[in-house]
Amino acid sequence: MLLCASVSAAGVDRELILGREEAWRELARTENVILKTGLGDTLDLYLDEDEYASAPDTDLLLHFDQEPIADSSGHYRLLGGKALIASQVTALGSASGGFTGERQGLELAPLPGALFARGTRWGDFTIEFWLHPALLSDGEEVLGWIGSRYREGRSTAQELRCVVRKRTLAWEFSNFFSGPRDSAPSSFRLQGLTPLLPRVWHHHLVRYDSLSGLLEYLVDGIPEAVTYARDPVQGGSLSPHSGEADSAPLILGRGLVGFLDELRISRSWVQDPVLARYSGRSGSAESRPLDLGYTGTRVKRIAAVYRAEADSGLFFYYRVADRLQAEDLEGSWRQFRPGEELGEARGRFVQLRVELYPDGRRRLSPRLSELRVVYEQALPPAPPRSLAATAGNGQVRLRWSPVREEGVRGYLLYYGYAPGNYHGADGDRGPSPIDVGAVSELTLGGLENGRLYYFAVVAYDGTEPPHHSGFSREVSARPSGALP
Repeated sequence: MLLCASVSAAGVDRELILGREEAWRELARTENVILKTGLGDTLDLYLDEDEYASAPDTDLLLHFDQEPIADSSGHYRLLGGKALIASQVTALGSASGGFTGERQGLELAPLPGALFARGTRWGDFTIEFWLHPALLSDGEEVLGWIGSRYREGRSTAQELRCVVRKRTLAWEFSNFFSGPRDSAPSSFRLQGLTPLLPRVWHHHLVRYDSLSGLLEYLVDGIPEAVTYARDPVQGGSLSPHSGEADSAPLILGRGLVGFLDELRISRSWVQDPVLARYSGRSGSAESRPLDLGYTGTRVKRIAAVYRAEADSGLFFYYRVADRLQAEDLEGSWRQFRPGEELGEARGRFVQLRVELYPDGRRRLSPRLSELRVVYEQALPPAPPRSLAATAGNGQVRLRWSPVREEGVRGYLLYYGYAPGNYHGADGDRGPSPIDVGAVSELTLGGLENGRLYYFAVVAYDGTEPPHHSGFSREVSARPSGALP
């Protein structure tokens, strides 16, 4: 929390800043929001992105969010190769996997129970990922696998590839499907129709329905190629099959220049792929109560630095109070527009809340960089001046110049037996301090003759609780029976 002050015609405007270099340290609660690097290399508030979640039918799931890269489903083990963790270029989540054209690619070994493990009979399946290509050169391979199956005592090579061809992706299945009687080798190929754009994220999905034999390729949820994997003689649908021989690892990004994100293989036909970056739920963040120093302080306005593209949006709220209620403030939230005057919003504490909403397509999040509270403190009155004390018989007469400030409601008289130590108790008006009201002179009786007394006066205003000024200058007097 950063504090600063500026002078205006009405007085001193102070500012309290959340965000920017303060990194939102004053936030007390957040829901469905994250902090990401924004403008000026500082952290901004965004909606949390709807990363894919592992489910019972998930065979492989790579988020590419951190090192070491790991399969969230636990069915594959990283063998070798590497991908750069790129936090600046993402489709979903906090990072993606960057590939620089190396021929090795990222190698994943299937563990027992994985679809690509030896001898696995598949049913329905879906392979999907987000791709952000840089070059789109022919032969760049997004995904590849080589296996081997036995037929009539002989080994037959199998292959599954997803590769760049003519600025589109082509899916090639060689001897990957077989019939109930281990029919003759078959090959199927799906190729996209719409040329891809470099440096643009697109969602790619291939899915298979084992009941009908439908094999379909979609880009951003739109079908690009369709075929049927069916036995040409028997007419029935074919089954995907990982061969009986030890298979090579699943290889990602061989020769690819670009980025991959959220690669998922499912043991099911995914009917409605998740194309949105955000779930559609709103996000929120609340500050803890921020102390403005004095009760009755006026919160003049609250500014914000933010960006809401398309029809994404932010709602802003505040509440003010002079007292804390547990760790929050009493009262309901009031909505405000950043930069507009708030009117009579007064209190010692202010608390802020912001709600973030994605755009209608759920692809864009608003971004909040800074909240700036502009306030004018209700400062305590100035100390009384010209305090004078005149000793008498068992008493002392005190006078001071009244404080000429709007809002001053009275004065407290402090007295005691040592400099700066005002714990007197023998005066006829009671122990120190004495609330004398709005007067600027009084006589304090009941004092011991021959004893030296010290006095100071404090002004107070009408706020609740009242603000007290500093002490006036200290004076002393010694009552005496020889005095009138």
